[in-house]
Amino acid sequence: MSWMKDSAPAGDRVDVAPHLPGILHVVRRQSDAISFGAAALVIVIVFGFVLSHTYAVTHADLSVDKAFSHAHRQVLTTITHAVYTIISPAPAIVITAILTAIIWARTRNLRAAVTFAVLVAVSWVPSDIVKILVHRHRPDPTALAHPFLPTPPDPSYPSGHVVFAASLAMAFIFLARGTRFQGLAITLGIVGAAVVGLSVIYLGVHYPTDVIASLLWSVAATTIILTLWNRYVIPRTYRALAAVDTARR
Repeated sequence: MSWMKDSAPAGDRVDVAPHLPGILHVVRRQSDAISFGAAALVIVIVFGFVLSHTYAVTHADLSVDKAFSHAHRQVLTTITHAVYTIISPAPAIVITAILTAIIWARTRNLRAAVTFAVLVAVSWVPSDIVKILVHRHRPDPTALAHPFLPTPPDPSYPSGHVVFAASLAMAFIFLARGTRFQGLAITLGIVGAAVVGLSVIYLGVHYPTDVIASLLWSVAATTIILTLWNRYVIPRTYRALAAVDTARR
């Protein structure tokens, strides 16, 4: 039985081929996944506009950043600086490329590796457009006991670092779906996203609501992207990508 036949869409419920990596399984309730993803993305964008024009929420946000800034310790500052630097845009691109290559080497499935890379990139990059549209200012460094300097020049909402970390976590969770590593992927994904989220708040470069919105954005974006990608793109590129895998064997 061919993979294309196994995963060709047939309404909202589709049987999946058990031998495929979980990231290539077509979502069973596609319309629900798309509706959830679209609604959540709209909520994140609207919420951003509300936040950028609501002093009370920003003031409450800043009080959390102040508390973290007053609680700075050298070890934690070193760790959070390292986290922030490692997943800055340029290193993040390199990390994604390396992980994609490793996934291809381990699974011998170019479709899975390409889907992983697309899931991370296509959910991460558009968040910069939201930054420009919402244009929420960063936390005021003069209000912080230990500000992060120089202050990042781009707007605050959402956090690109958190979006990347959470999208990467979601991609690994989808990759491990249906395997004995699924629980581990979920646990490590939650921990990793939480560490990055707390790091950007601790450093005072983002508000807590930036982080919350970033997490929601990543879950929604990866869900809708994977649903559409596996339904429309993978079936149309199956033969070309499978031929590359065959040539490697």
